[in-house]
Amino acid sequence: SPSLAALGAQPMSGLDAYHEANALFVDGEFAAALLAYTRALEAEPANANFFAKRAAVQMRLGNLIDAVADVSKSLKLAPTLKGYLRKGEALFVMEEYDSAALAFRKGIDLAPDSILARRWVRKCEAELSGAVVALRPAAGGAQPAVPAQP
Repeated sequence: SPSLAALGAQPMSGLDAYHEANALFVDGEFAAALLAYTRALEAEPANANFFAKRAAVQMRLGNLIDAVADVSKSLKLAPTLKGYLRKGEALFVMEEYDSAALAFRKGIDLAPDSILARRWVRKCEAELSGAVVALRPAAGGAQPAVPAQP
């Protein structure tokens, strides 16, 4: 069969694949969106936004390790509050609370007024303090009181 070039067809650009992926994402077609974002990245491998969007799809699909990898690449190319929030959320779901808190704090460094990032840091700290308390029950089997988080 004739090649695409012979037929006068142009291969899909990174931007075209990206727009296709966005439409698929909005329609809830996450597996297809993942493939389209991957095609976009093949065409433009240094596009931070493409990595960020693919990370969002990875999270929707439950591919948390891949989501962290993609958002980390995005942040290396272009650090954003949204990227750090996404990374922190994925790490939080993976119960990696120290790493999640670090990501949220990096977001706060970029956007000191971010109430959402501060709230996530408090959630991480609460999980970490709860984990420590659970490891050290009080004498007689009673659980010690957990101090209120600020």
